[in-house]
Amino acid sequence: MYTEGLVVPRDVIRVRVHPSVTVIPEKAFDGRRQLEEVELCEGLLEIGAQAFEYCVKLKRINIPSTVAIIEGWAFAYTAISDILLPADVQINGYYAFAATNLIKFTVPSQTTKTQGMFSCCGHLMSVELPEGVRQIEGDAFSFCISLRNFALPPDAEVVASDQFHKCRDLHKLFGTTEQLINAVKHRFDNLPIHKMIYYQSYTNVTTDQLNDATDIRYSKRRSRSKLNPTGSQQDSLGMTPLHIMACSTVQNVELYKVLVTKYPDTLVTEDSWGALPLFYAVWQAPDEIVQFLVESYKSVYPDYVMNWTSMLTTLGIVGAPVEVIQSLLDLWEGSFHDQLIDWDAVIEKLSVEPKCALSGYGSRRETFQFLVKCSFMERINAIGLKHYRNNMINTVIGPGFKMPYHIDEGETWLDGIKSKLAEYEARYQELKEGTIMIELTLWNNSINEAKSSEDGRGTRKRKFDEPGSRKQCRVSCGADIVIQHVLPYLVPVSGN
Repeated sequence: MYTEGLVVPRDVIRVRVHPSVTVIPEKAFDGRRQLEEVELCEGLLEIGAQAFEYCVKLKRINIPSTVAIIEGWAFAYTAISDILLPADVQINGYYAFAATNLIKFTVPSQTTKTQGMFSCCGHLMSVELPEGVRQIEGDAFSFCISLRNFALPPDAEVVASDQFHKCRDLHKLFGTTEQLINAVKHRFDNLPIHKMIYYQSYTNVTTDQLNDATDIRYSKRRSRSKLNPTGSQQDSLGMTPLHIMACSTVQNVELYKVLVTKYPDTLVTEDSWGALPLFYAVWQAPDEIVQFLVESYKSVYPDYVMNWTSMLTTLGIVGAPVEVIQSLLDLWEGSFHDQLIDWDAVIEKLSVEPKCALSGYGSRRETFQFLVKCSFMERINAIGLKHYRNNMINTVIGPGFKMPYHIDEGETWLDGIKSKLAEYEARYQELKEGTIMIELTLWNNSINEAKSSEDGRGTRKRKFDEPGSRKQCRVSCGADIVIQHVLPYLVPVSGN
């Protein structure tokens, strides 16, 4: 229980802030690296500068509606991946959420300056800015390598072009920073439905409002209407309203139903990165939304083949949480298992850039290790000799896992794992073939014994020639059983 003036222990894991506390002072929890849970109460008014900085295990926190001020660096260098702020909270100072694991974020509606708010947020995929933002400053989005769903008010001032330094995904689409800025400022020109969906987290768009926007009245006398064609068009980032909805911080399945009903073709429209709306939904939307989209694909485009290889590669590059990747794999396993994943392509792509220090605390490494495990485990589990299998498991997921730190070592490292796995597979296959030969020899001996035991009248011979007689002589030594339970006593366990 945290009370005013209390010095927080360095090894604290869980904290409840007493309801009497109205201000969390500067650096109150700074550097508490074991802190995992914090409960804040209504009545809290202010969170001081660097209050939770370097709480590297703090993944989520609920901010009470009474909080009016958050000072600079308050949550910098934490593992926070999801946070909802009061609409009118004021964020002061620099870098309030720098180097966190945020995936999506709605900037409070009263914000007029960004002040370096998201610098080094490598997971950040979607940011919704209020139309009242007037200035982008302080390396606001520098090193946001995953940022995609993003727009600026047309009259916003960008102070120095390095505000988008190393925004890799955005820079892929535009030749210069100036072109990037112009594109996101005019992203919704003549696209009213796109704009409505992007700002719906501020305006609480209803299904009636969206239905009205998607229908254009063309006869006042008869009140007839036609479908607004802009709902299926793509903006400067290649996104349709359905893409933008899948990226939004506020999810409403009824709005999805309107968009899919009116514009079903947007289900299979790829944005400028080659991504479908389903990809963004899996990344950060509730299960209800994902299942609705899956059912829509199955009913409207049952034969459509998705690029699962590309989706996994993208999540691996940005160091997406393992839980997100597992959700994608569960979806593939449950609904699209007949579609292929090129695991070699996924791992080879990631192995040439194995270090990405700005994609979150240790998450990039954890994500890559998980994908390596997924790519090789089916082959590893098929190796029947426990000693070989355990050695490979230790190599790809255990203490023996050694991921290289330098790009030029990545391919060599991957080749080493593949070579070791191929060697064990070959050894196992040789052992299996050898035991099968023993089994066939025993079967042949059994047949010969049956023949030699015939009496002079050939009675047993006639019985032997009956259908199934050879099967009765079948002797099964069980190659897999022998390899699993007998050969370990014969195969040396030292070395490789």
